[in-house]
Amino acid sequence: MKKINLKRVASIIYAVVIIAMSFLFFTNDFGLVDIRKTAVIIGAGIDLKDGGVSVTAQVAIPQPSENGENTQYIEVEGEGVTVADALNEINKKTGFYPKLVFCKLLILGESCGGGDIFEILDYFYRDDYTQLTPVIAMCKGSAGQLLASKMRFGNTATVSIERLLSDEAKKSGNVSTVNLKIIGIQDYSPSKSCYMPYIRAQSQSAEGGSSGDSQGSTGGENSSGGQSGSSSGGGQNGGQQGGTQEFLCDRTAIFRDGTLAGVLTEEETFALNLIKNNVRHVFVPCEADGATYTLGMRNCNGGVRVTVENGAPKVRISFSAVVQVSDVDRTEDPQSVSEGVVPQAVLNGGAAAIEQRFSDLVSALRAAECDALEFRTLLHRFNYKYFDEFRDTILRDAEVSFDINLRSAG
Repeated sequence: MKKINLKRVASIIYAVVIIAMSFLFFTNDFGLVDIRKTAVIIGAGIDLKDGGVSVTAQVAIPQPSENGENTQYIEVEGEGVTVADALNEINKKTGFYPKLVFCKLLILGESCGGGDIFEILDYFYRDDYTQLTPVIAMCKGSAGQLLASKMRFGNTATVSIERLLSDEAKKSGNVSTVNLKIIGIQDYSPSKSCYMPYIRAQSQSAEGGSSGDSQGSTGGENSSGGQSGSSSGGGQNGGQQGGTQEFLCDRTAIFRDGTLAGVLTEEETFALNLIKNNVRHVFVPCEADGATYTLGMRNCNGGVRVTVENGAPKVRISFSAVVQVSDVDRTEDPQSVSEGVVPQAVLNGGAAAIEQRFSDLVSALRAAECDALEFRTLLHRFNYKYFDEFRDTILRDAEVSFDINLRSAG
């Protein structure tokens, strides 16, 4: 009986598979939409209006390469009873099929704070083509007008805000960057609280001077209810006449049961980030020896621990870092500067400054009845037998202590 040559059979099978895959590759578009018929949504702003929802989409319109033009960005507003209905109106207005798979940013307008934000965001959790990775934030004023802002730098408001809410900014402790997945986990945890960055728009005059917060509003040139377009070649740059916008993302909106409970200050936001985020390098001003020091801190590690001792819940907030003096408002000995040793008095001053910020954060969360530090979740996870007893009182009544450990880098 003739033996079968397995190597030869395997070679034939491989060749058939390659030919079949090549045939499919060159003859099938796999359900992809023609690029000329597609409008890619890179950012969306949501505002509540009487009886419905307004969605402003910042859309990238790909241009055929033979035209020699850059991608164009336009803002299109759609209104409806729900977010899905509003997106359908955008489709009607543009003739383009709006693709949310590339959406990287969601902005909730100030009007969304009066109700449950998860009723508004329900569409994005249900849609099969929407990922849970888009960064989400709330803004002062109208989200639609914010996205239509004219920028001093960057092509669009979406690009500029994405840069401000990037992972690098999060690691510096300046912003409380979160995405759809994170706020969903937080709100449906035992703590039933979540948070997100709070954006304020600041107007800039044509000469570059600041004119204060703009309440999230912009000029009428780019905020019409229909379509307002500008080419990426410079239509939204600061070279245009009139005022432009800069954004501040150093505050945090906190939510209880999906409803806006308040807005943390810059200092409270910084303290929240030290505890909740993986912070890489931060700067903290403090007072010591009659001078003002700015301390650079690396290897930061913050956390919260919940225990029950003698029948009462206790919360311990800890923080540790390696410290060096980055600046001081007086002249110091060059030798001590070169050695890089941070005096103990300065370390104590830095620890006191951080502890004060932590204390202010806890007070603000208690006043807002918002468990953004997840006391209830930690109680449920590590001391479950006490959960039913203290779930309603731990945020208000728990004894909170601080353990700050700063070490000199020199």
